[in-house]
Amino acid sequence: MQALGAMGTAFKAFLDTFGVTVLVPLVIFLLSLILRVEVKKAFRAAIYMAIGLTAFNLILGILWGQMDSIMSMISANIGRTFDIVDIGWPAAAAIVYANTLGYAYFIIGLVFQVVLFAVKYTDTFEPTDIWNYYYFVVWGLLVQFATGSIFWALITIMVNNLLVLLVGDALAPALQEYYGYEGLTNTCICTVNIALFSGVILLLWKKLKIKDVHVSPESIQQKFGFLGEPAMIGVIMGILMGIVAYIKVLGSMATWSSILSFCFTLAAMLVIYPTVSGMFVKGLIPITQTLNARMRSGQMKRQFFNLGIDPAVFFGETATVTTGLLLIPSLVLTSLLPGNRIIPLADIPAMPFMAIGAIAVFQGDIFKATVTGTIWYTICHYLCSDTAHLFTQAAINAGQELAEGQTHVISWCVGSNPFYWALYKFTSAGSTGVRAIGVIIFLVLYVGGELHFKKHRKAWYSFLGASDEYIEKFMHVNDEAVANA
Repeated sequence: MQALGAMGTAFKAFLDTFGVTVLVPLVIFLLSLILRVEVKKAFRAAIYMAIGLTAFNLILGILWGQMDSIMSMISANIGRTFDIVDIGWPAAAAIVYANTLGYAYFIIGLVFQVVLFAVKYTDTFEPTDIWNYYYFVVWGLLVQFATGSIFWALITIMVNNLLVLLVGDALAPALQEYYGYEGLTNTCICTVNIALFSGVILLLWKKLKIKDVHVSPESIQQKFGFLGEPAMIGVIMGILMGIVAYIKVLGSMATWSSILSFCFTLAAMLVIYPTVSGMFVKGLIPITQTLNARMRSGQMKRQFFNLGIDPAVFFGETATVTTGLLLIPSLVLTSLLPGNRIIPLADIPAMPFMAIGAIAVFQGDIFKATVTGTIWYTICHYLCSDTAHLFTQAAINAGQELAEGQTHVISWCVGSNPFYWALYKFTSAGSTGVRAIGVIIFLVLYVGGELHFKKHRKAWYSFLGASDEYIEKFMHVNDEAVANA
């Protein structure tokens, strides 16, 4: 662990100096060279990835600044005090980066995932999404804070990693079919943790034969014309949110200046973001083209291959952003339920990230995704309420200073994961026996799910929203071949 700690310290120094906008392109460049992509193409791909990340951070930074003030005012208008403050996912990242185990797992996880992919245990190559490890690592660190045990923390992290890889494998066809990015999947848990629940809702919808009304950006635009275009959706949603936030001072010209600035920011994001997504994709094209060529030539003998990629690729799609915006008032209202102690604030701009999995499963249906997200993330209010005490300790240990009046803090986005919460509860239990039983239960469920997925791929792909036609294209085999595989 000391050697890993030293490597982790070096990694921390690099990340502190250069940041994620250099780390991720560097990983893409080195991976491209390892996969024998031409040096010129590999360098060009890394540059595009850096441009995409830089543009994304600029857009998100502007949105974050304006959304923070809007949500603070909406929270004040509710007239209820919440003793847990959502301080955003950067706080979770800080906890990971301030902890030796957190950095060590960047090395352990990298080796772990490469081995899993190399032996064809998983279809997804996750190291291309190295930045988002912290979403599942932080849960292991909470276990470490609760138990003082690095062993149980590491077990928690590795099981969490396995779960996200399984979902990434199974969700890949639906993501590729809807978003149109061939060869990509998502391994950021904040975006895919809703996918399995969305699959259950989709199955119930079909079984109960509920009349299917597919509300997509295209259907909205057909019905409402110009008012249904992405730019106007941003303007309308921005004005409505602004009015709710500034309801007490709507007579002021300064108020309307702020509201219009906010709504135009949303509209600009919806219009500009597809170009930003294209930068990310250009950064991955050389890798996917090289690997596809090697698979076709027989040099690389594997049937299924996906690149795990940062959710920023999918973030700005119209249905995704619209669902994220609709979830904001919905989850603000559900935060008023008895027993809940938190309202989403700093992580509100991350809401479209958290809609990606649902949008993929429902293939762009804004209505189903919003209803499903409301149910799922309302449950998550209570999970965040339950874990805030440990998160607060971890944040203070990482150097986070509490503002005046703050007693508990958490990242609502990172804390909103029922699967990880359940595993955390077992592995942070007082008894070693209970911890062991909990981990065994999770591993049995996971292994059962993994084996079932490998044997019944088409059923899993369909369960998570991919059409039969696309599944056939994705699998490149017919039903009989799959059954005999």
